[in-house]
Amino acid sequence: MKAVLVIIVLVVVYMFYPQYDLIVKHSPFDEEPTLEGTRYLTEGSCREAAQAINARYFHCSSKNLWGELFGTYTSYREPERYSDPKLFEDLQGQ
Repeated sequence: MKAVLVIIVLVVVYMFYPQYDLIVKHSPFDEEPTLEGTRYLTEGSCREAAQAINARYFHCSSKNLWGELFGTYTSYREPERYSDPKLFEDLQGQ
């Protein structure tokens, strides 16, 4: 019984533990960022990887297995992310 409980706890931790992807823009005027690295276990290791390649404009995006399985994450590409007008219906009255 204890082994089953330990397995369940480990699976839940694995499903919700964040992993980081390194997203880099090579200049502030680039339209699309590029994915330079994936599956960093800490945000610090993601930032170190960005410093190792001398990236000035980068973002460490947090993901977990739960979000990947159920598709709750959006695309890295801003045109795809912001092209849906339904997301901005509440802002149009302002």
